[in-house]
Amino acid sequence: MLKIDHLTKHYSDTLAVDDLDFEVKPGVVTGFLGPNGSGKSTTMRIILGLDRPTKGRATINGQNYADLKAPLREVGALLDAKAVHPGRTARNHLRALAASNQIKMSRVEEVLDFAGIGSVANKKVGGFSLGMSQRLGIAGALLGDPGVLLFDEPVNGLDPEGIRWIREFFRSLAKEGRTVFVSSHLMSEMAVSADQIIVIGRGRFITQGSVDDLTATAKGTVFVRASDAAALSSVLVTQHAVVEEVNDHGLSVSGLTSDEVGTAAFAAGITIFELTPERASLEDVFMDLTADSVEYGATNLGTIHDE
Repeated sequence: MLKIDHLTKHYSDTLAVDDLDFEVKPGVVTGFLGPNGSGKSTTMRIILGLDRPTKGRATINGQNYADLKAPLREVGALLDAKAVHPGRTARNHLRALAASNQIKMSRVEEVLDFAGIGSVANKKVGGFSLGMSQRLGIAGALLGDPGVLLFDEPVNGLDPEGIRWIREFFRSLAKEGRTVFVSSHLMSEMAVSADQIIVIGRGRFITQGSVDDLTATAKGTVFVRASDAAALSSVLVTQHAVVEEVNDHGLSVSGLTSDEVGTAAFAAGITIFELTPERASLEDVFMDLTADSVEYGATNLGTIHDE
């Protein structure tokens, strides 16, 4: 289990992590979400002893990473797939890691094959694509057969087959009772990969729960097709709904329930052909939760056009 206990980290005048407090339990895949600059990578670096906290603790099964006698046997991690000596072969990179933690060399061959890079094991890592480097990083994380695993943006550079493979891989690890902690900016992938979601913004904890929990109370949209979409749109706007046109005389309506949309259409004498409530996605919830925590926001394109 991972425990983040009132963790705070300052870099000079920058507050990267602000009194962060949560637990990551075994047996489930836990997604770690937050905008750029929210403190996700800093938190993971502190867990792995790469940065020291200003205050608080980050422990692995009750211990600091630095106190683990054979760390690769207890925790495996992939933070930066390209942080490998480019002149080493994949096999020699893993052999060096294995020797440092008294792991048998036969395990190197096992994880190379499992990660699907056995055929390129004798090639220098400097020539690897990002996807191949990600697979090597996963092999390294598995080397000591640890009970706790951390992955930072693990699907970067992977093709669709690789993304599906890693999704199933996470599931299998969790089913074995391991602690699986995954940081990602891909909402659609986390929605299908993670059992639990932890959301942070500007270094602070925002919320935690399953995807169903987080989306159940969020306001979704209503799709409606009507005999006179333009007239219905005007009616709904007067009731403070946000309306977007969709093909086939359809409207996407937010701010009103499906019952309210139907009632408004009936009162206006407009025939409804279809009325479908659409639940908010994890991305919708994330954008709403972190709206005040985005470090770099987009600018309206109209403001950057030449006059």
